[in-house]
Amino acid sequence: MAFSLSSLFNKESKSVLGVDIGTSAVKVVQLRREKGRVILETYGAIALGPYAGVEIGRATSLNAEKIAEALKDVIREANVTTTDAAVAIPYSSSLVSIIRLPASVEKQLAQVVPIEARKYIPVPINEVLLDWFVVSDSKKAAAEGKIELLLVAIHNDTIAKFRSITSDSALVPGFFEIEVFSGVRASLEHGVAPVAVIDLGAATTKFYVVERGLIRESHIINHGGQDLTLNASRALGLTVAQAEERKRKYGLSGEGSATTSGASLPAGQAGADIKRSFELSLAPMLSELTRTVSSWEARSNQTLSALVLTGGGATLRGLKEFMQSKISTEIRLSDPFAKTQAPAFLEAILKDAGPEFSVAVGLALRRLQELG
Repeated sequence: MAFSLSSLFNKESKSVLGVDIGTSAVKVVQLRREKGRVILETYGAIALGPYAGVEIGRATSLNAEKIAEALKDVIREANVTTTDAAVAIPYSSSLVSIIRLPASVEKQLAQVVPIEARKYIPVPINEVLLDWFVVSDSKKAAAEGKIELLLVAIHNDTIAKFRSITSDSALVPGFFEIEVFSGVRASLEHGVAPVAVIDLGAATTKFYVVERGLIRESHIINHGGQDLTLNASRALGLTVAQAEERKRKYGLSGEGSATTSGASLPAGQAGADIKRSFELSLAPMLSELTRTVSSWEARSNQTLSALVLTGGGATLRGLKEFMQSKISTEIRLSDPFAKTQAPAFLEAILKDAGPEFSVAVGLALRRLQELG
C-alpha cells in the first residue's frame, strides 16, 4: 500500500522519513515542515510475509538483507524522495524499565546507573547502548528520599543490524528510537491524566502507561493479530490467506461469507461464523489486558483516563466497539495523521489507516523538530 502526495507540493523545505520495521510489515511516512505546518508528502506499507515465504499478515523473523529488500521496495512504491530518516527499534529488542534509586546519588548517576542496570540487563553492560531519564518530580523525590529513572537499553547487535538495513537502503539515519516513544508521540496530546497506549501487532500486543508525557510502565501481551487469522483458518476450514483476507475486509462487522464455498448465510447472519471466531481469539488478549489495567490502577491508586489503540491490529473493523463493550475505560483509536496536513479527500482514508502508521509518523515528527 502506498500513496504519494509529492507532486502536490514544492520541494523547498527539508523532507524526513519515519521508518517502522515491524514483524509483519514495513511502514514509511515522509513529512516536511512548511510555514509552521507539518505536511504529509507520502506514506506506504509493505507486508513482510512474502519475503519470508509465508502469508501476508504473518509475523516474520528476517535477516537484515531481506528487510532491506522490503524497505527498498516500499521506498520505491511510495515515491520517497528523501534519504534523511528516523528509524524505530522494536520494543522486543530493547529494555525499558522504571528503576528507583536513593535521591542522594542524583549527581552521580553516570557512575551509579551502569552498576544498577546490571540487575535488569541479562548481558554485559558493554554490549548495550544505555540511556536513562529522571522521571520523578523533585517534591516527590524529596519526600520519599528516592528518585525514579526510566532506564533504556538496546543491544549493540540490534543497532548494528538496523544500521546495515538503512545503509543498504541508501538512507541516512538521524537517530534510532525505541518504537514505544515514537508511537506515544504520534498518538497522544499533552495531558496530566494517565493514559494507556495499546499497540496491537501481528505477534504481540504492547501495553504502555503514559503520565504527564512520560512512560510509567510497559508490558507485553503474547497475543496478536495473526492469532485471529490462524484460529479462523483452523476453525472454519479456510486457508490462512483466505482467513487474512476476510479479517482485513470484514473484521468484526459480521458482514460477508466466511466459508470457502462462498454460500450466502441467512439474512442478518452473514459472516457470523468468522466474527465469532475473531471474538473468541480476542478473549485471551482482552482478559490479560483487563488484568494489566486493574493491576496498574491498584498499585498506583490512579485510574486510566483512556486506552488508545495503535498498530496494524487496531485497524480491524469493529474492534474499538467490541473492546468498548468489554472494558469500561474509554477506548480511542490513534489518529497520527491528524498532526499532519493533507488534502481533504484523503481525510477518511488516513483516519482509517492511521493506527498502523503511528510509529512512523512519530519518528518523522521528532526528526522535523530536531531540524527546527
